[in-house]
Amino acid sequence: MDRQPASPDLMLQNLALGSMRLRKTTLLVLAAVTLAVVIAVAILALHWPFSQDRITQSLQGSFPVTVTFQKFRTTYFPHPGCVGEGVVFKRLGSLPDTPPIVAIQRLTFEAHYIDMLWRPGYLARIVMNGFRVQVPSIGTPREESDWQATASATRVGEIIADGATLEIGRADPHTPLLFDIHTLKLSSVSRDKPMSYAVALHNPLPPGEIRSQGQFGPWNSSDPGQTPVAGQSTFQNADLGVFDGIAGMLSSEDKFQGPLQRVEVQGHIDIPDFMVTRSGHSVDVTSEFHAFVNATNGDVELERVNAGFLKTRVAAKGKIAGQAGQHGKTASVDLTVRNGRIQDVLRLFVSGSKPSLNGATSFRAHVVIPPEDRAFLRKVRLTGDFGIAGGEFTKPSVQSDVDNLSERARGAKPADKPEDEDPDRVISGLAGHVELREATATLNDLFFVVPGADAQMHGTYNLESEAVDLHGTLKTDAEFSKMTGGFKSVLLKPFNVFFKRKHAGAVVPVHLVGTYAKPEVGLDLPVPGQKAAGPPPSQTPSGVTP
Repeated sequence: MDRQPASPDLMLQNLALGSMRLRKTTLLVLAAVTLAVVIAVAILALHWPFSQDRITQSLQGSFPVTVTFQKFRTTYFPHPGCVGEGVVFKRLGSLPDTPPIVAIQRLTFEAHYIDMLWRPGYLARIVMNGFRVQVPSIGTPREESDWQATASATRVGEIIADGATLEIGRADPHTPLLFDIHTLKLSSVSRDKPMSYAVALHNPLPPGEIRSQGQFGPWNSSDPGQTPVAGQSTFQNADLGVFDGIAGMLSSEDKFQGPLQRVEVQGHIDIPDFMVTRSGHSVDVTSEFHAFVNATNGDVELERVNAGFLKTRVAAKGKIAGQAGQHGKTASVDLTVRNGRIQDVLRLFVSGSKPSLNGATSFRAHVVIPPEDRAFLRKVRLTGDFGIAGGEFTKPSVQSDVDNLSERARGAKPADKPEDEDPDRVISGLAGHVELREATATLNDLFFVVPGADAQMHGTYNLESEAVDLHGTLKTDAEFSKMTGGFKSVLLKPFNVFFKRKHAGAVVPVHLVGTYAKPEVGLDLPVPGQKAAGPPPSQTPSGVTP
């Protein structure tokens, strides 16, 4: 049976019915969306986190501070959030005239509506413009407070504080240390998980550029020193010339990890032009180190430092730490050199074109550098023992005198040497104990050996004026009269009885005076009315034999 086409009236009725159903569906969808929006708005209204009161409470519950705003406004589009201006954090218990610990010109919070519904407590970004931190100097008075941290579920995608400054106060008369922070970014910030950080800043002392990145946290509010940290950093173009007495540009790379109270650090340092300024000689100093740093107070424990310059290696260990009743840090380091070169060590401290003595050296020393505002050579204190083997004086006239002394000490006449013969050929040995205070080295048990003679001396050497004042006794294989030769030996024979050794040879009082550049060696005979210089404090050398 053939199907009859629908009449126009029936088609119009069907279209009208479909349109009504579509309108109903649309209205139902719109009603559902409207209801959802109303519910979301109601939820956001009840739990809107970006009011001034909510932000203030959150900050004061996270940090022991009071927070104030000069201006505050809430933002809704394109992102929910708020903007605060003239934000000030004042530490609890601080005196009225104490500067705020944090000041921020503009503080911006940004979120997303979808996060506010599905991830409550999550912020996409916090931006701090004109962020300034002022840490008061140690000892600044502050009242006790009973503040306790409030539990918080807030998480932040990233915190940006480019162009920030950190100022750390120091005791008078020192000006505060000012760290210019070029860039600072913290990522995935929350109380119960570690966050990532990347920072580039200018270090004030010594001035140089630092870059660091790594992980920090989670923050341990009950024991901040146990908060973990890990990362790596570089320090470039650090100018050591700001420290009196030394110069050079330092660069370093290191890796670190551990709790803030004991961060393990390993790395290396390079100073291609290190100089003790009074010497005028620069050397390339490199070192590898393993240390532990207490980031809560800045103390450093040097577990191992292996440094090298020219052809000498130095091993060190010790600490750089604060002491009770003292501002600043005191460095206390033990140094050891085995089979180094004395000419390398002397080159650091003497101003001559070349060191006056070559030879293999070993020494051990304890060095203390207190945080005093004085010249380096004036404040450094050193106690040590040293030994030099195979020593050769580089100055021909000095070595020639040593040659002659050796020959005469054995009772032989110094032979005439051809002009082209190298005078640096008599080997000498040297050992002793040194105490350095106020730029003056006091030498005890100084033991000097050449073929046919040995001397024990004591006295001082001033590192600033290079003045030498040593006195002691010279023991020789030959009798006293034979040390001069010719007619003089006949005239001096009666004096052999005064300088005669128990078995053979002579014991002669001698001195070494003058300056490092122009030393004078002679008999230490008493001036009428004065006593001769006394013997060395002991009769056995205490130096370290290489």
